[in-house]
Parts: sequence; structure tokens; C-alpha cells
Amino acid sequence: MEWILFDKDGTLIEFDKSWEKIGIRLVDSLLDEYPVADKEVAHRQLGILDDAIVPDSVMGSGSLDEMIKAFNNVVGKDVSTWTRNTSQSLVDTRVPENNWIDGVYDMIQSLRKDGYKIGIVTSDSRKGVLQFLEDTNSKDAFDLVISTETHAAEKPNPAVLNPLFDHYDVKPKDVVIVGDTNNDMKTKVNAELGLAIGVLSGIAKKEELVDADVIIDTAVSVPEVLKQYSENK
Repeated sequence: MEWILFDKDGTLIEFDKSWEKIGIRLVDSLLDEYPVADKEVAHRQLGILDDAIVPDSVMGSGSLDEMIKAFNNVVGKDVSTWTRNTSQSLVDTRVPENNWIDGVYDMIQSLRKDGYKIGIVTSDSRKGVLQFLEDTNSKDAFDLVISTETHAAEKPNPAVLNPLFDHYDVKPKDVVIVGDTNNDMKTKVNAELGLAIGVLSGIAKKEELVDADVIIDTAVSVPEVLKQYSENK
């Protein structure tokens, strides 16, 4: 293995509650813009219950494309342009919470010393990632950052990894992805990567990480997984 790609929220840092606030605001804005007969039913369909997002719902772990499909079904029309623009606006104005999961930063430094290249692949915007890198003074810890902007590919679409494969001489089988949702794990499958490591430090439960090769409590254990993988090859 040569590259280790980490999801950000829920994997490197504690899951940012500001994302939940954005998700709820996005749905409420949708239903204000495109009223439906029963707002409570629409909330349940989209995964909002008691002013919180259900983790395994489309709002909890779905991609933006999946959210758009769900929104279209709820309001009965194509709201893809509105959704992309409104979502991006909410992301650009959010105030992030950037708190490392215990031991993860030191783990990354250890991987770098062992010769691995380290990257981030996140559904957050470039602005959000830069805020994270600045707040945590960790810009030098990563060799590549892949963020998601309006109309860009996102996980689990394998095209999200084009910035890696277009600019670095690395084969998919030599890339590991680490994340807290099954969309991260599906990215491994779709891009034919070498290994998918699921972590339980974010929003997904163990049974939801169905496409993971290995599941661990937090990313701190990634070096152990890589060692075992290397020994078993």
C-alpha cells in the first residue's frame, strides 16, 4: 500500500454537529420553497425525526445526488439546481467544529514516517477543509486534499479520486480508504481500491458498513490493520 485516504468528519475529527444543523436547514428551506401537504411526513421520509437526523437516512449518510433524488420524490419536481446551490451556500457559511479524535493526529504522523502518502477525501467544501487545516495547524500532514464543490463528483463515484490518479503514479490496488460511512466503503468498491477500513467514530453503525473490508473503533488502529494486511499478503 502506498496511499491512505481519510474521510474527515467522523474519521479524523469528531463528527461536526454543524453538519446536522445544515441538513435540517436544507430540508426546511426545501419545504418552504416547495410546500408539501404534510411537512411532518416529508421530514420522516428524508430522515429527520424530533429535530435530529437519523444516521442511516438519506440526510444522514446519503450523497448529494441521493438527497436530490429524495427531494425530487418528496416535492414532485426536479429541484436539483436549487438543492446544489442552496447546499453549497449553507456549507460555505457554516462555522465548523474541528476537534481531532484522540490519537489520530499522532497516528497520521506515524504513517508518514513509515513512508505512506496521506490524503483527505471529503464531502466538505475546499473552504471547510482549509478551515480544518488552519484550525488544527495540520496542513503539512497531508499530501493531497480532495474536497467537493458544486457539480463536482463525490463519494462513492470513483471519479472523485481523479485528482489522485491524474497527478500521481499510483495504482488503485495500492490505495486504502478510511471512513465512517458506507459511501466511503463503496468508493473502494467502485474505484477498485486495495482496502476499505470502516471506523465507528462517526455516524454509521457497524452493521451499516457492509462494504468495509475491516471495521475498527477509530482510525488510531489503522497502522495495525495495515501491518496485518501486509503480513497476510
